[in-house]
Amino acid sequence: MPDFEEPSVLYEESKTRAEVEFQDRSEESLIQSKYMGTDSDRHDMMMLGKKQVLRRNFRFLSMLGFAAVLMCTWELLFAQLLFGLTDGGTAGIFWGFTVTVIASIFIYLSIGEMASMSPTAGGQYHWVSEFSPPWCQKYLSYITGWLLATGWQGSVVGLSFLAGTIIQGLITLNNSSYNPQPWHGTLLAIAMVSFAIVINISVAKQLPMVEIVILVNHISGLFAIVITLLVMAPSRNSGRVALLDFYNGGNWSTVGLATMIGLLTPLGSMLGFDCAPKKLETLQIPSPDPSFGAYSSTSYSDI
Repeated sequence: MPDFEEPSVLYEESKTRAEVEFQDRSEESLIQSKYMGTDSDRHDMMMLGKKQVLRRNFRFLSMLGFAAVLMCTWELLFAQLLFGLTDGGTAGIFWGFTVTVIASIFIYLSIGEMASMSPTAGGQYHWVSEFSPPWCQKYLSYITGWLLATGWQGSVVGLSFLAGTIIQGLITLNNSSYNPQPWHGTLLAIAMVSFAIVINISVAKQLPMVEIVILVNHISGLFAIVITLLVMAPSRNSGRVALLDFYNGGNWSTVGLATMIGLLTPLGSMLGFDCAPKKLETLQIPSPDPSFGAYSSTSYSDI
């Protein structure tokens, strides 16, 4: 009968090999050892065949701030409110947002499960390559990567333009002699992009603290605006009117069609939830569940 090694012996040998591998990778990496995360984090990187090149300086609270502020749910909801009020009305916005949140939960759970199995900053294109059949993994991963890159580039431009036009609107509101021009908004959008680039380059090491500060402003601003609107509103409709009266201001063929078109408002405010996987390699949180810190942030945005 052949002799088998004890499981404890095999475990100790594999542990020793892993420690040697960790040490070799730490010496090769440009990142200081204190920013390379826990042993579980380093083990995940080794299993993925990757070397740690990003500083793991994000914690739960800073990740919460990063994801919540990037999604900026209530800010975008206010900015896009006109579309929902025109097509669907207040009832369409309320029920549309409810359905959107419930549907998004299943997407969060799926992405969270993949993030816990493969915690990489590559996100979706890496998972598509890893979990797809061998015969199509390169093709599908290539398409997914370019779709993600194009989508995020478009979101940067869109959000910068939105911020620029909001600033232009504030100038118009407070200066009656100002004559707004289309190119003014373009220059303000370019200024917003330039500001974001400077911040991400010059304040990169302090970005976790910046995210926490912005998160505080994000939460306090919501209460400041909502309370002001509730107090200063000249009149209030009944709950039946607010939650059950759908509106077809766009003169579409049916109210249902108008409500579906008005879903652009709640759907637009929920974009960006996949930003969390992009920071998994900078998140210092005990594995094997790094998705907890990354995706609990989306729950706050839903609420």
